[in-house]
Amino acid sequence: MHTKSFVGLQRVLLLCLLLCYPLSLVIPLAWSWENGIIENAQVVVLLAGLVLAGRAWLRGPRDGAAMLGLCAVPVWFLLASRELSWGAVFLPPLGFGPEGPVFSSRVLPYRPLVPAIAGLLVLASFVTGWRHGVHRYLKRVIVGGGFPWMCVLVVLGAALGSTFGEGHVPAFARDWVAHSQVLEELCELVGYVALVLAQGVVLGYKAPVKASKRAAETV
Repeated sequence: MHTKSFVGLQRVLLLCLLLCYPLSLVIPLAWSWENGIIENAQVVVLLAGLVLAGRAWLRGPRDGAAMLGLCAVPVWFLLASRELSWGAVFLPPLGFGPEGPVFSSRVLPYRPLVPAIAGLLVLASFVTGWRHGVHRYLKRVIVGGGFPWMCVLVVLGAALGSTFGEGHVPAFARDWVAHSQVLEELCELVGYVALVLAQGVVLGYKAPVKASKRAAETV
């Protein structure tokens, strides 16, 4: 990705994060319901991250970037599955409340297996990444100045905003987040987009050409 384009996208994401609060005051509450517009957009973003990670693995040489893509696939899958309540949203809602339809993964027969399966997938990603030197690839990206730190900042800010949206704020600040559910979902959406952008930058990183090598190629 071109440096200027990446910097511009980071700035847009940061602006989107800052706009989450004022937008949460005007966006209809129904948009933030389970299976609503914002949550569905989150799933689309997460699945896009999965597809891009899988594409990097399938189309690239078996180097650090490709193996990082392979390791990221289960993570994206788990994040998307979590937003879908592990499949419960495909069933009729159990009821309706002030925050919209109520879905629960507890009704799923395979729900007790989810923690074990998720743990195995994460462990497999970690072992695969370690065996194929993904940590060394990430170190090269960081040393080469290609790591998307601004995206990390946006993700952390989104996590903080989502925490506020969940109601984990001091009592005096609760009136500031009147539409807390909308704020939570908007912040999560921006955070997921930042993760996808960060993945694209890291997977597409190209080490800078050294001056001596550049001169030799010119000759």
